[in-house]
Amino acid sequence: MITTNNRKIITRLSLKSLRANPLRNLAVICAVTLTTLLITSIFTMVLSLNKSTELTRMKTVGTDFHGSFKHVTPEQIETLKKHPSIREYGISLHAGVLRNEVFRDSPVEVKRIDEASAKHGFISFIEGRLPSTENEVVLNTWVMDKLGIRHALGQQVQLDIDTGERVIQQDFIVSGYYEADKHLALAGLAFVSDVWVQENVSGIDPVKSTASGSYVNTSELSVMFKNAFDIEKKLDKVLADTGVDVPIGINWGYTASSFSENLIDFVPYLAVILIIMLSGYLLIYNIFYISVVRDVKFYGLLKAIGTTPKQLRRIITIQSQLLYLLGLPLGLAAGYGIGRLLTPLLNTFSSEPMEAAYSASPWIFIGAAFFAYITVWIAASKPGRMAARIAPVEAVRFTGVSAKRRRKKRSKRGGKLFSMAFTNLFRNKKKLSLMLTSLSLSMILFSIIFTVISSLDVNKYLSSFISGDVVIRNQAVMQSFGERSGDPHKLSEAFSKKLAGIDGVESVDKVYFTSELYYMDDTIRTILEPLTETYKSDPALTGVLKNDFVFLKLYGMDDGWYDLVQKDVVEGHFDPQKFASGDYVLVTEVIMPDDNNISYYHPGDHIEYKELGKSYEVMAVLNYDALYAATTQAFPAYGYSAFFPSSELTRELPEGSDPPMALSATLHIDPTKLDSASQTAKSLAASSDELVYKSREDYRQELSGFIRIFQIVGYGLSFVIALIGILNYINTVVTGVITRRNEFALLESIGMTKRQLKKMLIYEGLYNVLLTTAITSTLGVFLTYSISKSIAEGMAFTVFRMSWLPFIMVIPVLAAIAYTVTLSSYRMLSKASIVERLRQTE
Repeated sequence: MITTNNRKIITRLSLKSLRANPLRNLAVICAVTLTTLLITSIFTMVLSLNKSTELTRMKTVGTDFHGSFKHVTPEQIETLKKHPSIREYGISLHAGVLRNEVFRDSPVEVKRIDEASAKHGFISFIEGRLPSTENEVVLNTWVMDKLGIRHALGQQVQLDIDTGERVIQQDFIVSGYYEADKHLALAGLAFVSDVWVQENVSGIDPVKSTASGSYVNTSELSVMFKNAFDIEKKLDKVLADTGVDVPIGINWGYTASSFSENLIDFVPYLAVILIIMLSGYLLIYNIFYISVVRDVKFYGLLKAIGTTPKQLRRIITIQSQLLYLLGLPLGLAAGYGIGRLLTPLLNTFSSEPMEAAYSASPWIFIGAAFFAYITVWIAASKPGRMAARIAPVEAVRFTGVSAKRRRKKRSKRGGKLFSMAFTNLFRNKKKLSLMLTSLSLSMILFSIIFTVISSLDVNKYLSSFISGDVVIRNQAVMQSFGERSGDPHKLSEAFSKKLAGIDGVESVDKVYFTSELYYMDDTIRTILEPLTETYKSDPALTGVLKNDFVFLKLYGMDDGWYDLVQKDVVEGHFDPQKFASGDYVLVTEVIMPDDNNISYYHPGDHIEYKELGKSYEVMAVLNYDALYAATTQAFPAYGYSAFFPSSELTRELPEGSDPPMALSATLHIDPTKLDSASQTAKSLAASSDELVYKSREDYRQELSGFIRIFQIVGYGLSFVIALIGILNYINTVVTGVITRRNEFALLESIGMTKRQLKKMLIYEGLYNVLLTTAITSTLGVFLTYSISKSIAEGMAFTVFRMSWLPFIMVIPVLAAIAYTVTLSSYRMLSKASIVERLRQTE
């Protein structure tokens, strides 16, 4: 056989076929655009949220270096930094901590750093530079505020620097200052010069300081690799290659570093992408399948004149790829724009404040283009194979209906229109199943989203934040670590009496708060030490075991809160009368990284708290977030919360104990005087910057914003999927009518009236609606119930309620679409006379 180079002819045939099918082309381009848009927007949101989380975590850590080598000598630094896998590095030296009285509750570390460490440590100078002389220092703005100096260069300040061996009192001049968030950083920082280090701490033995725990004059080499995958493995390889043996530190801010350990977190995103790909596939496949069925005689004639099966497949492949390239740019651009718009809204779902960061990673576009291409390639390949397999003789007689011999049907009812319509429906089972799958998928997705949104419960949401009508919180108490801005004792007894004296206020329930560094007993240590094997890379667990204490949050609550306790009990039973005696404590579970929370203690155990100077019997174990509205709404790593009657925290405590702070006051108000009493309480709270006023209505409005965000994202997704399903249905009906034009002309020629023909087509459309309804009301209900229930149970503010409304709403909509599309298709076809339609072969 002579091989001919006819690629140009095949390409020309593909292009001409494209020009001959403008409606099909538009449908495919729309499908590609919508599929790409959805995938791109999801990639953009996921990577942007990931970047926002990483940025927040890295600012907490204080650097964006991938990892570090700790307690290294100058010789070891020279060896390590030459390793080929290290792209960048920075060197810092620990010089001590500030002991000024104003920093008693907020640790500030003194370090010497280089330019690279400043660059990667989020140190962006408002003014100035790193110190170069012995008496220069760099401070951040909140440290300067605490020291009572202005934000300006040249400010003089006396610092007391504890080097472990002595405390050095020295006057410094501010050579630079920068903005830092005291609520994010684990500790404050002050930077001194290398000259100061050489003069004051260079003589300190780093081995001895490491043994003592001060770590003064110990250096740290922080490094950047090519990427953040398997940071621990890369650090270990550097040590193995160089022969250096020092501790390592992993920047836990990088989510990529633990990607392999958290693959399960990406399953929901992958499931959504697969649903989108399936919806796009159904539409694109159906369009090309019907196109091949409609043009099968054309492909048969091409095969008759010598076109090979490979060339026929290539014709369809070229068409699909060109249409893919036309729809891709718009889908990528629109999807990225939508993803960026939704990222700040989705950040509000986080329980912690997150700084919005937008990812422009090329993987967003590469991934979206790849998944969209795979969708188009799979969708177009099977119709291409069908066109390649068709024999020329079969193609001439092809009608789009299976050629299998069918048993003749006898009917006493004659040729009833509804019976004919039902029979016609199953002539091409594959086309019918594709259309029903696409429509049903759209309806099921819509019903899941609708059911989840309907399950959002206002009362459950409100009970998590407020137990009465109005709550006044002391924001200074909410910040448990670092420097507290404001007076944590502002919500005083005198102020509470003013609140209680407001006309209409029936009662005031207060919550008191204090904390304790609880040195580990055998019970806690026995539980935590084995966990080092399970959570090897968790720095919080390492720190807790190293320090030998856990952080506890102790709350004293008035009896108005007692009614809310029992719902959070996971072990034991809550007895309000016994609890009020002051001999019992309620403890919470401890949060674990894998959500398999544990409890150190159980009902009947006894715990002694040094801050309260007393031993208590555990009455019950509660959820880790129990009584959320009564707490600081933050949870210590490997610590727990303990609840007592308020009398236990307000009584005279042992000498040396920190006095308790009033965290909140909840007002229960007479409904008839709610407005006036609320306004009075609001004006009293406004007199202090520390006190924050919130009413039930305020929280209700916040929930409305939450619902709006959920609706925008959820309904937007379901709308696009529904649009794909409807386009699929419209395309199926229109091309089905066009494919059967000879059949309709023949029926009219033997006596069927146009009215009867239209009626038969309407019956077919209604049968489609009924079959879709049958699928969604059986399998769809089961999937909706299972999926939406699991989603609702995993959300904090939902109470699952199965809703039938979406199944009922879509039936008239589908019926209207079926009626309109069917009649429009027939009117377009019936413009030609019967003779003209009978003479058509294409």
